[in-house]
Amino acid sequence: MTSMIRRSARPTTSATRTGTPTRRSRRARSHGAAALLALTGIAAAAQASPPRYTAQLISTDISAAAMNGGGDVVGSRLSPMRAWVSRAGAMAVLLPLPPGYSSSWATDINDLGVIVGAVGPGISPEFNGKAAAWFPDGAGGYTIQVLGTLPGHVRSNATAINNLGDIIGFSADSNYRSPVLFTAPGGVQDLSFTGVFDPWDINEQRVLVDHSFTSRKLDLDTMKVEDLGIPGPGYLASTAAAINESGQVAGLVILTTSTSCDRQAARFTDETGWEIYSSCGPYNGAVDINDLGDMVMQIQLASYVRFEGLGTYLIEDLIVAESGHWYPMTFASLAINNARRIVVSATNPATSQAGILLLTPVTVTGDLDGDGAVSSADLIALLANWGPCPGCDADLNDDGAVDTGDLLILLANWT
Repeated sequence: MTSMIRRSARPTTSATRTGTPTRRSRRARSHGAAALLALTGIAAAAQASPPRYTAQLISTDISAAAMNGGGDVVGSRLSPMRAWVSRAGAMAVLLPLPPGYSSSWATDINDLGVIVGAVGPGISPEFNGKAAAWFPDGAGGYTIQVLGTLPGHVRSNATAINNLGDIIGFSADSNYRSPVLFTAPGGVQDLSFTGVFDPWDINEQRVLVDHSFTSRKLDLDTMKVEDLGIPGPGYLASTAAAINESGQVAGLVILTTSTSCDRQAARFTDETGWEIYSSCGPYNGAVDINDLGDMVMQIQLASYVRFEGLGTYLIEDLIVAESGHWYPMTFASLAINNARRIVVSATNPATSQAGILLLTPVTVTGDLDGDGAVSSADLIALLANWGPCPGCDADLNDDGAVDTGDLLILLANWT
């Protein structure tokens, strides 16, 4: 369900010193250093804050599946089911169907814009559907390829694609299904011999994660399987939803209990194991993860985002609405990419709007640490680069130096 959303580089927001101090700048820098020392106490007391978001309605449907690094989003419309794509924040458009098919769904999109999912002859690919891939044709449209099945099977589904073009998913007969690699050199390859059952996401290292209990990783280069196990005593199983380029896995762990309060959002990291990020609940779990380690999660029927190094926040509280208020839906569709864009399904009663939102972090001039606000942390970052500093993020007026002009710009945008 996730979407190579971890593969774009996050825009640089830190105040990196790119200029070399000269004798001419030493005095200015000593003044900045004095101010820096005076503000150290303020900075220590100040807490970094999460980004604030603008909301853009990209589809009036309620089911989104994945987002890539550029903010392109794919999802599906219901009854009859049809796959759609939203590119660069534009309203979603339906993807084409091959001859003989009347339904489709989309499950993933990579940074090259290639989309995977399935097409079907009826109202849904659930019924004898075949795995499919849509390739951008360079003219704003798509060419479609039906990926087929294993011999003797009647249906298949592609669940994920990476930027290398590896496409994973499953193929099934009338009773059983098998994990497959659709893009193996010899055609559709059965991966059942590895022990995985439900391939769900794949990264650029060609490592996929298994969505079934208990979570596994499979390296397609070595065909080596790693069982991710459970956090410890008191737990029954784990399941994976997404994997990033560091091999971190977002998902959930299941408690050994007779109650419905049995699931917790969790993240697996090599050498650390499973870390728990929520209380228990019947539907709790992490849905997606980016390369920063940020995750989007469902906790107690609400939509949350956990920013690495900052904390966990209700997505609803981070949205700056031009009119009314956006309320994420119960069991909302969720995705996050490296630019910290977020996809969520939501409603706005004041504007009578509902559908899929693309949330984009608010850009504020002077916000050097990328937290969506201009505060003492940004002031300290600016002062640390005082003097000649061509190309610095702190050179807000692009005159090749960090000086009083930049300070005044930052103060004018103080939040």
